[in-house]
Amino acid sequence: MLLQRNATLPAAEPEPSVCALPLALRPFADTPDARGLGAQTFKVGGRPSWAQDPEYYRCSCGADLMYICQVPEHMQIAIRPGRPEQPYSISADTYWLFLGNEVYLLACPDHCDPAAVWPVNQN
Repeated sequence: MLLQRNATLPAAEPEPSVCALPLALRPFADTPDARGLGAQTFKVGGRPSWAQDPEYYRCSCGADLMYICQVPEHMQIAIRPGRPEQPYSISADTYWLFLGNEVYLLACPDHCDPAAVWPVNQN
C-alpha cells in the first residue's frame, strides 16, 4: 500500500497552533510484558504495544510490512499561547492526539518506495 506517492514539500509557514519542539530519541530497553507487548509510549522501534490484536499487512511490492513506530493514545502536544482549547480535553495548554486511539506505523522493509508506509489505528 503506497501513501502519498506524489507527496508535496513541507509547508513554508509553521503550523499556527502547535509549538514545534525538537525530537530527541534515546535508547531504552523495551522489555515485553506478560502478554509479549512493548511499552505503551511514543517510540521508534522496539515492540508494538497493540491495543487490540496485532495486525499484519503486505506492501504492494509483496513484502510483509514491518513495525516502525507508535504514537500512544492521548499524546499531548504543546500549543501556542492564545490558541483555542481543544474540545473534550482536560488541559488548556496542550492538544491531545488521537483521543482514545493508538496509531502504529508499518513500513516496507524492502524500501520499494519512500512512501510505502501504512498507518494502523486501534482503540
